[in-house]
Formats: sequence, C-alpha cells, structure tokens
Amino acid sequence: MINIQKIDEKQKMNLKITGVTCDSREVKDGFIFVAINGEVDRGENYIPEAIEKGAKAVVASSSFRRQFDEKIALIKDNNPRKRLSEISALIYPKYPEIICAVTGTNGKTSTTNFLHQLWQLLNKNSSSIGTLGVINNEEIKDINNTTPDPVALHRTLSDLHNSGVSHLVLEASSHGLAQHRMDGVKVRAAGFTNISQDHLDYHKNMEDYFIAKKRLFTEILPKENYAVICVDTESGRELSSIVKKSGRGVIEIGESANSFNLRRVTPTENGMDIIFQYSGRQFSIPLKVEGYFQAMNILCAVGLAIASGEPSERVFDNMQHLKPISGRLEYCGKNIKGAKIYVDYAHTPEALTAAIFSLRELTENNLILVFGCGGERDKLKRSVMGGIASEYADFVIVTDDNPRNEDPEEIRSQIINSCNDAIEISDRAEAIKKGIETGKKGDSIIIAGKGHEKYQVIGQDIIPFSDQETVRNILGK
Repeated sequence: MINIQKIDEKQKMNLKITGVTCDSREVKDGFIFVAINGEVDRGENYIPEAIEKGAKAVVASSSFRRQFDEKIALIKDNNPRKRLSEISALIYPKYPEIICAVTGTNGKTSTTNFLHQLWQLLNKNSSSIGTLGVINNEEIKDINNTTPDPVALHRTLSDLHNSGVSHLVLEASSHGLAQHRMDGVKVRAAGFTNISQDHLDYHKNMEDYFIAKKRLFTEILPKENYAVICVDTESGRELSSIVKKSGRGVIEIGESANSFNLRRVTPTENGMDIIFQYSGRQFSIPLKVEGYFQAMNILCAVGLAIASGEPSERVFDNMQHLKPISGRLEYCGKNIKGAKIYVDYAHTPEALTAAIFSLRELTENNLILVFGCGGERDKLKRSVMGGIASEYADFVIVTDDNPRNEDPEEIRSQIINSCNDAIEISDRAEAIKKGIETGKKGDSIIIAGKGHEKYQVIGQDIIPFSDQETVRNILGK
C-alpha cells in the first residue's frame, strides 16, 4: 500500500493505493487502473467499469477528456505503458539484489539458463525468467509471455526476493521492451546475442526491431553498469558503438571481440572444447554442450556473470560443469541404424542455419531436417527458411508447427515454394517418424521449430505434443 503522492506528487487527495492493473476485470478496491489504448481495444473505454469495481485512481493518455467523480484521482501521461511499469515497481519495491537481462533474436533462453547454472555453481541463490518459465531452484512455473506484463513481472520479482533469491536473469523480448514492460527494473548487466529476421508481423521492419532491442541498453541499463555484446555481426558492432558512446561499459564477445576473443571450437564425443582469450590470457575449456552457437551463448553468460560481480577465475573453473538445455540442440538418441537424433527450437532463419551448421560438423553423411513454421507469425521468414533447408540439408520433411488459426497447408506451401525437393507430411508425429526411419549410420536427424514446447496449437485447440516424447515413443524408450 502506498500514498498516491508517491505515484504523482501533484495529487492533493489522501489516497492509499493497494494495487495496480491495466485489466479492468482484475480491479479491486483501492487499485489504480492504467488505461492502455491498443490497436484493437481502448483501455479508456473500461475506466467506468474499473471505477465501479473500486479503483481509486486512473492513469489515462494526455488526450483523455472525459470527466468523472472528483473523488477519483486522474493522472494523465503521454506514455501510460511506461507509467504502468513505474507504478508496478512502486507497488512491489522488493527485488533480487542482482538482476541481469538478455535480449536477441536467438540465444536468449540458452544464455539465461547458462547464467542461472553458473550462479548456482557459484553457490548463489538464483532464478531465471523467460521462455522456459520462472525457474526457482528445481521448481518451474509457466508464464504466458517471455517477458511478463509489468504487474506480473514486478510481483514475481518481489516473490523471488521474499523466497531468498539474490540473483536473477531474465529474457527481454522485443515485444516486452517496445511495450515498456521492463521499465523500472534495476538491471545490473545486460546481454545481446544477435538480431535476425523475426517478429516483423509486430515491428514491421528490422529498424524498428533493432530500436526495440536497443532500449535495454540505452534506456533501462543504468549508465554505470555494463553491457555484454556479441560483435560478430554488423548489428552487434553497431550496438556496441552506440552503448560505448552513451557512457556505459561494454564487454565484447566473439571471434572479432577484444574482451572475450573466441579462438577455436572443436567438437568432441561428449560436447566441444572451446579456446578463448581474456585479459591477455588464453583459456581452454571442455564443455558438455554441443553447437558453435552455444559456445557464443555460454561466453555471453560468462561475461554477464563477471559483469555482475563474480571473479573471472571462479566463473571459468565452473564452465565445464554446464549442462545442455532442453530443446536446444538436444541429443535424443539413435535410431536402429545408428543415426543421431536432435531436437532444436530453431524457428528463425538464423537459428535454423546455426543449428544445421553446428550439426554438419558432427555428421559424417547426410543431414535430415524435419521442420515447419508457426501460424500467425512473421510470414516472410517461411520462404527464407525453406531456402535454407534446401541449400544446407540433404533431406527435408516439411510438416506442421503451431499453425494456430492459419491454414496449415498454405503455411507448408509457402515453405515448399523455395524447397522443391522436400517431402510434405502434415502430421508432425508421422513426419518425425519418417525422418527417423530415413536416417542411416553416420546421418544426423534434426527436428526443428518447437524445442522445449509440450503442446501444439491447431486452431483454438492446444494439444499435448512433445518432439522429444514423440522420438522416445518411436525409438521404443
């Protein structure tokens, strides 16, 4: 409970605010209701309902003109979304001492999980928030968005603090950043993995997409803190330059980086060995994780651990204990002929390319790819991903991902237009079975697109489905 003056010092009334929401259905007595106008619905239309349910204050856009009971405090703001986050931080002022955030098209989930693991190996009481849910010790709680809405996010930060969590890493999605969900979060260090085509159904173009990602480093990250940025791409180098000019410190990672210079990645029977330079010294670390792209994600996590105050030598000593992540180039066994089977979350052009290239280094003969594209998402990437599959995989099966309310056949057709040699099997379980039956000794089979997901969205139905479980059933495990 806080005084209204903590939210808006201009207010004269003696009001105690007990909670905040932007959903009129969740309003309780003493709440402040933040009216957010979206593309489809206008939150200001629900102000009367919120007041009827007990709201004592309302935040509306600067252009709001309607009048209501003078006992209700009205706060006008040019950016109600941002104000919602700031109020949420006031209502829930407690949070873990160390908070790191990671953004990027691909690698967010892996990087956050690796950092969470490193902190645990260093005996920190840590948690993570993102695509895999809220992970606190061994408990996993599902969430609706990669970056939760501001009220849910700050409530979760408070709950984690109260449960004794001292270190938290969270995924910062482009949607969440554009919608100011993370404003008010006190970030100790921020990481950038990469940016490539995705979410253009929301951001419209790559420039807007980059601007959304950039907010984490130029607006949310305090000037005295550090950014960890992969600089092996043009966008990474551009962001690094922008962040340096803003006065913030930058730890660069990558083959062309000064801070963490990745020199070599060598596949091994149990994972890979990586060699990198840091502070003028060379380090060789054996890892139990596969894939070049995971080497980059691990270095990003290492950089964030150091940027958040951990001694570099202790961090390096614990890298060898990192474990693979569910649905990220996850090894699921061999078929009867000896072909290796992997499941990966790759659902963007860059991620699919990275997964294929990583497996190609481990594959003696043919690489078999089973994949599809999600419905009601960026349609432009479908033909691009079909072209990648056609060029880099030896045998391709196009199937359904999460078609949602789109026509699955049309989605598959858009992929196959640039992948003419592909086999089309709509049923995902049958497609996986065909891929596994096709593989021979020395081949690798990669089932891409859904990774850790345990469901398939077809129309309005959410159907239990797991790529890993399907593989196990086919193999008879």
